[in-house]
Amino acid sequence: MAAGDHQADGRPLSKESAAAIRKHLRLVVGSHAFVRSKRAQEFLTLVVNHAISGRYSSLRERMIGAELFGRSIDYDTGSDSVVRVMATEVRKRLGQFYLESPGEQWAVRFEFPTGSYVPVFVFAAAKTAAEDEQTEDEPGKVEPEAAKPPVQMAPADATPALQPHLSNDIEDAPKPELTASAAEDASVRKKRRIYRWIASGVLIALAAIGVYTLLYRMTHRRTQIRSVVILPLKNLSGDPSQDFFSDSFTAELINQLGQNPTLRVISLTSSMNLKGSPKMIPEIARELDVQGVIEGSVEKEGNRIRISVDLIDGRTDEPIWAQTYVRDVNSVLNLQGEVAAEIAEDIETTISQRGQVRADGKHIISPAAHDYYLHGLLLLNAEEDADALTSLREAVRIDPKSPQAHAALAECLGRMAVSGVMPYREAYAAQKSEAEQAIALDPSQAEAHAELAEAVMSLDWDWQTAGQEFNRALELNPNSAYTHQKYAIYLLYQGRTAEAIAQADAGAELAPTSALSFRNQAFVYLFARQYDKTLKFVEATRAMGLEPPGWNFFMAGAYTGKGQYKAAIDLFLKAQKSPHTLGHLGNAYALAGENQAALKTIAELEDGLRTQSIGAYEIALVYAGLGDKKNALVWLKKAYDAHDVGLLYIKIDPGLDPLRGEPEFQDLIRRVGLTP
Repeated sequence: MAAGDHQADGRPLSKESAAAIRKHLRLVVGSHAFVRSKRAQEFLTLVVNHAISGRYSSLRERMIGAELFGRSIDYDTGSDSVVRVMATEVRKRLGQFYLESPGEQWAVRFEFPTGSYVPVFVFAAAKTAAEDEQTEDEPGKVEPEAAKPPVQMAPADATPALQPHLSNDIEDAPKPELTASAAEDASVRKKRRIYRWIASGVLIALAAIGVYTLLYRMTHRRTQIRSVVILPLKNLSGDPSQDFFSDSFTAELINQLGQNPTLRVISLTSSMNLKGSPKMIPEIARELDVQGVIEGSVEKEGNRIRISVDLIDGRTDEPIWAQTYVRDVNSVLNLQGEVAAEIAEDIETTISQRGQVRADGKHIISPAAHDYYLHGLLLLNAEEDADALTSLREAVRIDPKSPQAHAALAECLGRMAVSGVMPYREAYAAQKSEAEQAIALDPSQAEAHAELAEAVMSLDWDWQTAGQEFNRALELNPNSAYTHQKYAIYLLYQGRTAEAIAQADAGAELAPTSALSFRNQAFVYLFARQYDKTLKFVEATRAMGLEPPGWNFFMAGAYTGKGQYKAAIDLFLKAQKSPHTLGHLGNAYALAGENQAALKTIAELEDGLRTQSIGAYEIALVYAGLGDKKNALVWLKKAYDAHDVGLLYIKIDPGLDPLRGEPEFQDLIRRVGLTP
């Protein structure tokens, strides 16, 4: 028996019981529920070890704050709720641990009653009576009642022993449930009176320090949180089919909080890449270069949902804010706004008008449409555009007054235009229509303004309107990585390469682990003619284990720009086949002197033109590489007559450099709406 190991009634814990508790502790802190939070692990370990050793005087709020969180021994527990918040967090994680292990027969089970910081050890032989009348302590409450020793149920015929004497300190020692005597020794009472006088003097002397500490914390600690990542909320419903609900709530919360212009919010794609990650909070914060980490859980039962959210300082792993909400599913969109507003208020920022509009809820999407909308968002994030199109069209059909659904559908249609899955004229026209409907329903829909900008740029070559819409989208949601990426392309097409690179980099900063943002950066660097940077960028991204589509094209383009045509041709042949790839392959063949191979690509492109409306621009690329300016200009004029989407590249494509001195070429640039 280890010295100092005791039961609540004074009997020492057996070696077997103490060993069982420690074994279960190792299991709990290493579980999925605890592995991501070092502080939660440390907190539970601390209180369990103190309880096993009978150190009940250490299990007060102030003592825990000093030992675990580095607070001064006289810190103001009324204004600093760090221990209460973490205790609440540990209770939730314990609940999650046991919820995720239904039916397990534990040798011992931990309970952590509210209003106390002393864990209860329930052994398999018996159970501790539930403290049903106690309520969950929340941040902002006054210090809980004095700590009580842990309970271990013993056989009914066991002989009780006396409670070990606990040393006194400035605060009253915790009262054991069974005492050795009803009378207290006179000398002890005298000492306590002296201690109370000393304590009063100390508290008066330190009052000014406490006020200063509070003011310092309010003006320094919180205002430093200016960047956050929202980790995928855990699904605690016990139904894997509801994963989409928790994931989509994460997506909406990111979008909602992202509308705050004073806060940098990491994108959904990078957030979802962390789903199920065993990484600790500080490691995640360092990798994403954020100061705050938001995590939580969603539990959906019928038409009721329970949302728990925690804001943690990623630099110290200390909890800052925690809250739980229970709502009807019909009010889920209002709830997202409420959560975002409270987080923003806690870190002393002002939620944008956009956030307030969404929180007020001009239109509450119907539950059925909302499910389709959420599925569509997650499919878009996974780049499963065809399936996303089906879900989002159904959402709009069920609820045609939902601006969110129209905006998401517009994004999906724009992607299908760029990828060539849908004829670009049809796709861009539909994208424009959906974006306009979304804006008509809710002018504060940032995503809709970005989609309208892309549509009018690509379909109408209306650069002025596109610029206005992109700027409006970024005003409404400055944290949209996707909008920054699209705006970068808009700037690039106009030859504003420095601005384009800045926007691409801003998008990557908001989505630091997103394959889409890496692809966008590579595209911008390539057509900004920074070929060495393009190659280094691709190599660095591959070293991270990411392999987004388009890498072979970007590397091939860079090698073409560097005059390494053989390497370029090999990579173009490996790239995804499309008219755009075929045109640049033909251009590389021509520059390499392989004229027959170049002419063969022209024949293939002409065959494609019989079934689709794109390819004329790419044929001009091949002729430009062959030095045949006359035919190159003829095909560019055909591309203009067909409103070929390839003409968006006319000002920046290196393959057209041989034509830039030709007056007809300069005129074509003007007719596309650009400045030569």
